[in-house]
Amino acid sequence: MKSDAELVTLVKNGQIDAYGELVVRYERLVRAAAYHVVRERHAAEDVTQEAFIAAFEALGSLRDGARFGSWLLRIAKYRGARAVRARRRSPALVADVASIAVSSSPLSELSAYLLELVERLPEHERLVVGLKTLQGYSVEEISEIAGRPVGTVTKQLSRAYERLRLWSSQEAFS
Repeated sequence: MKSDAELVTLVKNGQIDAYGELVVRYERLVRAAAYHVVRERHAAEDVTQEAFIAAFEALGSLRDGARFGSWLLRIAKYRGARAVRARRRSPALVADVASIAVSSSPLSELSAYLLELVERLPEHERLVVGLKTLQGYSVEEISEIAGRPVGTVTKQLSRAYERLRLWSSQEAFS
C-alpha cells in the first residue's frame, strides 16, 4: 500500500487515478468530521464531496504529502462551518427539511428514548458515542477524527455508556 506522500506525488505528477486511492482511504473519516460540524447526513455528504474537490484543486499548495489526511480534515471542517453559516441564513428551508426527515422516518419509541438520552450527554461524549455507535467507527478512527488520544476516546466512551446505563435504569424505576 502506498503512503499518502507517494500518492500525493503521483497525483501532482499527473496520475490522477492515485487521487481515487486517497478518496477511498479518507472518505469515511472526512464524512464523520463533516457530520460532526453540520449535524445532518445529507449536508455531511455534500461537504465531503466539496472537501475532496477543494483538496484536489489545491493539492499543488500542499508541501508535505504525508500531512494530506490532516490537511483534508481541516478543509472538510472549514467547508462544514461554511455550510452551517449558509444554513443559518435560510432557517425556513432547514425547518422544512427537518420536518420532512422526521415524518419520513419515524423512530420506534425505544430508539427515540435512547436518542433523547444521548442528547443529554456532554458534547464531547455525545460525539464519541455518535461516531462509535451510530456511525460504526473504530476507537482509532474516532481518535483521528476528534483529534484526541485513543485512551481519552476509550475513557469518554466508557463514561458515556455508564452514564446512559445509569439514566436508563433510574428512569425505568421511576
